[in-house]
Amino acid sequence: MADFRFGEHNAVLCSSITALQHLLFEYCRVSLNSNEILLILTTYDSIANLLKALKVIDSKLNSRQKDGSLVIRDCAKAYFNLADELVDILIMMRMLLQRKRKLGKDGLTVICDMGIFFHKNRIVDLVSHEARLSLGSSDFSEVRMICCYVKPSLSLLTHQQSQQILRAHTKTLGF
Repeated sequence: MADFRFGEHNAVLCSSITALQHLLFEYCRVSLNSNEILLILTTYDSIANLLKALKVIDSKLNSRQKDGSLVIRDCAKAYFNLADELVDILIMMRMLLQRKRKLGKDGLTVICDMGIFFHKNRIVDLVSHEARLSLGSSDFSEVRMICCYVKPSLSLLTHQQSQQILRAHTKTLGF
């Protein structure tokens, strides 16, 4: 995560779901070893599987969940309400920034698996969501946002949609 800084909204393009899961695990390992809050929004892996994998690398996982410095949510529930309408994730981020200050943490890392937008065929929502995340504002100078994509899913985008998504990010890395 040395490539990603607080105040940035970044994209990671993974070659496969397996590569995405490996990368997600590595970013979590680095984040858990730092003094920050970690929010994980997952599509391709269950919360139970993520917790099981993370327990191997972090003996404080239960206490992190209890104090709210580790939050894992299913993307379908984090991004969409019961009426299947897009939910503003910025509200959750603002609440976690308040918790960050209360706990004396250095920042908030948000790792989002963006696959849910492809599974629900909500490409227009994806493009508008990414464009709306203007982490350059001072409100989010303490947030490091990492949007993870599986490259084969990107083939479902038009060239224009792909360009809009890539432009919405500070940096884009491929793995």
